[in-house]
Amino acid sequence: MSPGGRAGHRWPGRRSRTQAPTASETPAEAVHIMLGSIALIISAGLVVLSVSAGIPLLTAVIGVVIALIMTDIMRAHRRARHPRERL
Repeated sequence: MSPGGRAGHRWPGRRSRTQAPTASETPAEAVHIMLGSIALIISAGLVVLSVSAGIPLLTAVIGVVIALIMTDIMRAHRRARHPRERL
């Protein structure tokens, strides 16, 4: 079997000098994705609570916050997949 676990499949990616796999994302992008995911879960819970409590204004505000969080996560993921050329 190949290192990827499937016959004929290899994991794409770069390797460091010690041959350890490296990630193309920066720590800032990883933090955006991780904290954004946590904030998204909390916001989804707040939406459920605000809908069940019958507070439409809070539901709308949290809906906007969810949209902003999702946009931030998508932008961080895109930056991680397509890093700019650093000089």
